[in-house]
Amino acid sequence: MSQPSPLAPPARRLRRAAAALALCAGLPALAQPPGPNGIAFWSQPVAGDWFEPLRWGGVLPWQAGVPNAGATAHLSWPVTVTLLGNGLGGECHHLSIGEATLRIVGASAHASLTVHGTQIDNAGSIVVGGADATSGSSLRIANHSNANGTGSLRLAGPANEAWDATLAPTFDLGWLLVNWPGHRILGNGDIKVRLQNDGLIEADVPGRELRFSGTHRIDNNGLVAASGGGRLRLAMANGDSGFHQSGSGLLMVGDGSELVLQNAGTPGLVGGRLQTVGSGRALVISQGFPIQGVELVAGSTLTFFGNAGVFLGPATVANDGLIHTGPQGFIASRFGQAATVAGSGRVRLEGGALSSLSGGGGYALVNGPDHTISGVGHIALQLTNLGTVDADRNGQGSGPGELLLQNNSFVNDGLVRARDGGTLRLFQGEIAQGPDGRIEILDGSAMALQGSATGSWIRGGTLRTTGSGLLYSESSNVGIEDLRIEAGSAVLAPCFRTLLLAGSIVNDGLLAADSGGCGPAFGLLQAQGTAQILGAGEVRLLAHAPGANARLDAGAGSLALGADQWLTGEGRLSGALRVDGRIQPDQPYAPAHPVGRLSLDGGASLVLTASSRLHVDLDGLGSFDRIEGSGSVALDGALVIGASGGFVPVPGDQFDLVTGSAVGGGFRDVVFPPAYPPLDARIEVLTDRARLVVTPPVFVGGFE
Repeated sequence: MSQPSPLAPPARRLRRAAAALALCAGLPALAQPPGPNGIAFWSQPVAGDWFEPLRWGGVLPWQAGVPNAGATAHLSWPVTVTLLGNGLGGECHHLSIGEATLRIVGASAHASLTVHGTQIDNAGSIVVGGADATSGSSLRIANHSNANGTGSLRLAGPANEAWDATLAPTFDLGWLLVNWPGHRILGNGDIKVRLQNDGLIEADVPGRELRFSGTHRIDNNGLVAASGGGRLRLAMANGDSGFHQSGSGLLMVGDGSELVLQNAGTPGLVGGRLQTVGSGRALVISQGFPIQGVELVAGSTLTFFGNAGVFLGPATVANDGLIHTGPQGFIASRFGQAATVAGSGRVRLEGGALSSLSGGGGYALVNGPDHTISGVGHIALQLTNLGTVDADRNGQGSGPGELLLQNNSFVNDGLVRARDGGTLRLFQGEIAQGPDGRIEILDGSAMALQGSATGSWIRGGTLRTTGSGLLYSESSNVGIEDLRIEAGSAVLAPCFRTLLLAGSIVNDGLLAADSGGCGPAFGLLQAQGTAQILGAGEVRLLAHAPGANARLDAGAGSLALGADQWLTGEGRLSGALRVDGRIQPDQPYAPAHPVGRLSLDGGASLVLTASSRLHVDLDGLGSFDRIEGSGSVALDGALVIGASGGFVPVPGDQFDLVTGSAVGGGFRDVVFPPAYPPLDARIEVLTDRARLVVTPPVFVGGFE
């Protein structure tokens, strides 16, 4: 054998170190001429220029036989040793790497090194695979083991993905490998071993993928990352095992890199933190990827591909970033369970859904106090909102703008809002609002109530609309109950539609029945059961032409208007109505001639109480506000006369202000406008009418 180069380690030292190696079982090695700086061994000739002091492909010549799994492999000097796959794998007990590099490279056959001991001490570099691999390569764990030291284990799958680089247990058994603090697992390939990471695992090869693809549990107490354009994929078919993170565990996706959430068993991704940086993204590609107890760090983004989705909970997900569904993605709880999404972040619906599965039945979500759900799409699960739900078109000035609340009961103790041109639609569902529950419809936006047999209701809480913002009914079986309507707010029953009124409604805004475009039909405000409208607002019958049928109906129960409520407009009254406040007919369609008519349907009963005030404008002997029809009227309170168009009555003028099938009672007072000269009046209450007769003043200049 020729002498080694002067740059090589002393031959004696080389032989002593090499003798400590536990080498792979294989064909007898053929001794070859020495390389430039050492001695080369390989199991078959290798063509081409190369420089590696040792090429480990069989049994070293001075070893008596095939080494067994009880030997220790120790590399302490700065050399590179390559284990070639030439038909048989290598085995050792403990594996100890100093400044050296150990390469496991598939050649004519799969290359593997199996470690049977409990320690992998690595201060150097272990490389599984490589660009020159022409077959698969693997490091196999055959015992519960530890990867210690400050070195790295790099999976270097070649360009041909069929030739994998893997870190795996023998026979797919559940051997545990602990990646200790300071030790790194890097590159691209497959991690199939049961793993506890206390150090760093990083997909750092641009355009290439590092996969968790085994059937065993993964525990992360350190950092698992994708960086430099690399891709990290969770694709474990591990049943009840999952990918678990402690409080110190972090999944991080660097700028230009990607995390793909494909499969993580039944538990899914559990605990710890998930963070994306810059253009880095975490992407859900499967239907129903489970996530629970995870914190999405502020500034981070979780996106869905196609009709993929996530199952949240039961442990709370803290979202301080952005979760967006895309046009087809979905978010749901686990079936039969409730999930909570908390934090200061946002779930952004872009046409996607909060559970479209099974119509939403059996799925429930709590939206935390500082958290926002917004966008366009639909919510079809049981939602308890403690934060904000926004129909806001995601800031788009055109295109779809509707957020549909569908087929379920919703509890609102936070804010439900339509803004920026968005529309909220409650379809066959109910919003039950607590004391802090609030619905806001801002300028240019709307909320529609739509139902069929099951109906849609808003019960309790507060409503506020601004500008042209509006709450309106879009079918017949919808309504509001015990709702506070703030001043300046508007609620509408449009043409051909009905809005049911139940309980005690505090109306400081506007409740309107609109007959616009109806013809003989009507917009209807109708009581359900015993209802009352309190507050200092207005109930308005909004006629658009003479004879229009905007309608206020007490239904089969009764409806009372409180002492500070106004009933205005022109239309029809039906059912049992009581007015403690003010009635002022007018013509909404003819503001220059404001006299109007309120028509009593047959069987209707109108009771004016002692606190009521009936306001009528006199525009001429044949033109004046009136209540007329075939119902009954019980009079009380005050009659307030208003001047209109400069008309001034004279003694002897008569006005049948109220007509009906039965009229009784009387007004306690008649008030003329200050613009009139001194006049007096007599109210004649006949069986079918109440007539105002203008008389000369009883007192003139203080004398009778």
